[in-house]
Amino acid sequence: MALIFVVSSFEVAVPGVQHLPFRDKALHFAEYAVLGWLCAQASSRTWPSSRAWRTAAFAVFVSVLWGLSDEIHQAMVPGRSSELADLVADLLGSIVGAAAWHVFSSRSVRQYTGKFTSMD
Repeated sequence: MALIFVVSSFEVAVPGVQHLPFRDKALHFAEYAVLGWLCAQASSRTWPSSRAWRTAAFAVFVSVLWGLSDEIHQAMVPGRSSELADLVADLLGSIVGAAAWHVFSSRSVRQYTGKFTSMD
């Protein structure tokens, strides 16, 4: 979250992506997919007995709330702009990241197969 805030504080030109369509939205999607993943991991470890969909929903909520604050912040930074489409990219990235965490985490595998490992 701190990295997103710092990067949002400056006008940033990423070399090699200027020719790509929707490059800004793709960058938002990617950074918020990582944030969604990390928030899902944190919420799953904080509330291990909660259902996977609840921790994923919480992770998406926190990520999108941060995305909203980031868009407000960008509106005040010279050379940056605030766009609803960026927030949508943040939302979609957060959903993908949180869902990916739950799909690939051992917790989800145990929950759906009923198998437990000694790593708990």
